[in-house]
Amino acid sequence: MIEQGFGLYVTITLIAIVLLAASNVIPIFGFMRKSWKGCLLGCLVQPFICVVIVMLAVGITILHQQYSIRKLRREAMVTIKKTETDSLSEQTSIWYLKPDEECFFEYKKTSGSKFKHSDENEKMELFDVVPLDSFSVCVDDRIIVKFDLESRRVTASEDDESIEVVRVDWDKVNSYFSRSSH
Repeated sequence: MIEQGFGLYVTITLIAIVLLAASNVIPIFGFMRKSWKGCLLGCLVQPFICVVIVMLAVGITILHQQYSIRKLRREAMVTIKKTETDSLSEQTSIWYLKPDEECFFEYKKTSGSKFKHSDENEKMELFDVVPLDSFSVCVDDRIIVKFDLESRRVTASEDDESIEVVRVDWDKVNSYFSRSSH
């Protein structure tokens, strides 16, 4: 499994901490301008400014995460999907194989009840894409994807069980195999 970088999240958190510490200047500035009345007004305004700063940091982090997920989905050369249904729930696994030998994996489990929702029912991970031979790759030691470039067919299987191929970007597939053959 590939480790996802969390540098941006650490940077946003550190900037928020610095801005929160800098917000202590507001009461001091108020005191210098209007004496104790200005200090009191600064003390009343400071929590609102802190809340805005924290909300901005959280919002930027969420927007960046959503952008990163959309970018990982768009970069896929092959998208495969496996859906399993039982009487109580539906489990959907989607693999986005990228030409840079990375695979973005999404898992969603939806229950029959609309009111039972848990974060444990959704999972996202990154895996390595390992080339097996000249026209097949392996993901997570379970998923094998075979490519037939001449007839433009892709087959995917997990433990000899067929998996649905949702989308194929043949330009990316051709460039991936032409790059890996050299």
